[in-house]
Amino acid sequence: MKNTFKTALMAGGLLASLQVLSQATITLNIRDGANEGFNDTTAATPIGGNTGTTLGEQRLAVFERAAEIWGGFLNSDVEVVISAGFDPQTCEPTGATLGSAGPNTVHSDFTNAPVTDTWHVSALASSLTGTDINGGDVDINTTFNSAIDDGCFNSGWYYGLDGATPAGFTPLLPVVLHELGHGLGFLTLANGTTGALFQNTPDSWTRFMRDEETGENWSDMTNAERAASAINDPNLVWTGPNVTAEFPNVLGSPAVFTINSPAGIAGDYDIQTASFGPAIPDAGLTADVVLADDGTGVDVNDACEAINTDLTGAIAIVNRGSCNFTAKVINAQNAGAVGVLVANNVPDGLPPMGGADPLVTIPSVGISQADGALITGSATTVNATLGYDVSSFAGTQGGFVRLFAPDPFQGGSSVSHWSTAANPNLLMEPSITSTIFDEIDLTLQLFQDIGWNTNSNDDLIFANGFE
Repeated sequence: MKNTFKTALMAGGLLASLQVLSQATITLNIRDGANEGFNDTTAATPIGGNTGTTLGEQRLAVFERAAEIWGGFLNSDVEVVISAGFDPQTCEPTGATLGSAGPNTVHSDFTNAPVTDTWHVSALASSLTGTDINGGDVDINTTFNSAIDDGCFNSGWYYGLDGATPAGFTPLLPVVLHELGHGLGFLTLANGTTGALFQNTPDSWTRFMRDEETGENWSDMTNAERAASAINDPNLVWTGPNVTAEFPNVLGSPAVFTINSPAGIAGDYDIQTASFGPAIPDAGLTADVVLADDGTGVDVNDACEAINTDLTGAIAIVNRGSCNFTAKVINAQNAGAVGVLVANNVPDGLPPMGGADPLVTIPSVGISQADGALITGSATTVNATLGYDVSSFAGTQGGFVRLFAPDPFQGGSSVSHWSTAANPNLLMEPSITSTIFDEIDLTLQLFQDIGWNTNSNDDLIFANGFE
């Protein structure tokens, strides 16, 4: 018996249909009122291949490009209807919500379902059954943050289609691609905090989510076991065969921090790479580690002010807290540092190293509080290398790609994203980084794992002019 469950509903307005390579039709249902969001008539200068002459036209052009990309990769005869709008969301100098999205309805036990008793988002279910399974209703609800253009987080949205994002701006295209990815099926419906399955039924994700420590798939766990697995980084992985076969062609070696001397603390240590600034050089970066001192505030080692220490040619170590990660790195950079270690200010985990600032020109990583204490407590100079472990792939565990499972649980980010340890960064990580613009990467193979029929990757790269 076919089951349907409605997860949300947003009212619609103007419709704009997009046909892509005769493969998938994506219809945009605009919720915005007059002179707002996609209908904003504020004059705008064409930029980066976007020929729109109003703010609304430029936003629509970016959405159309994202729909063109997704529509080209997905092989479906059934229209995908997306409700979209721009509304103010959380936006502060230290961070902002860029957008949000999710499926409007989910379905199980429909004709041609790849597995029984399993939820599938409506766009996928309709594609597999060959008919509009939710009767013309919206498939995906999306919202993008209009407050970004007010300068509350940075200089505003970049509406260009060329990937040449100016310093201080946030490109809209990868954000739209990311959010549409969620609505098309890149998410689990399980509650990551309680571990409860949606309507006590597994979804297409839970059957490919496995905890490498316990060896169990989420679809076979108890609620308590799922809740524990959701914070069991690095052991929560994706076992889908298509992703597993493809990731060696996508992922590179993981970054590693190695202490060379003194001998008593020599060895490799866990790190979190930053979402900003350049990557660690391929050849590695070796230097003495020097504690930064700004001489100001409660913590003189937090690098939140101009640094007094001469860091010329050194890898600086600074403490987390009191200011943005980017500010710490820029201050160390200005004092001559060639790299930065940010030691955590809490006992568990690694600093997330999020943020964006084009002024950062040196690599930086986060280390644990305990490892930071080892370095600063050393009686002799610490020499270290930031480099790569060429024997493995970044963001993997046990031969599978890791999912984002930090402790504590991060609502809206945990579980339904790739791990931030991936190198290079992937579209469906919890934060958009400067290295991502219009590539789908492993999201295409994950969609194949959950049941989507897709077009040839190589053919579409040629046809659509992707790089």
